[in-house]
Amino acid sequence: MLKQLALVAAAAGAAVVAVRRRSAGAGRGEADLWHEATNGPQAVSRPTTR
Repeated sequence: MLKQLALVAAAAGAAVVAVRRRSAGAGRGEADLWHEATNGPQAVSRPTTR
């Protein structure tokens, strides 16, 4: 019974780590898309500078 509980805990921990890694990767991708959309000659919109 204790071994099963340990296996379940390890699996849950691995799942949490996987979700965190995926979330961090998504954040970087979103920043890259924002940079691409707001800079360069093909920019959809450009931030105003003062």
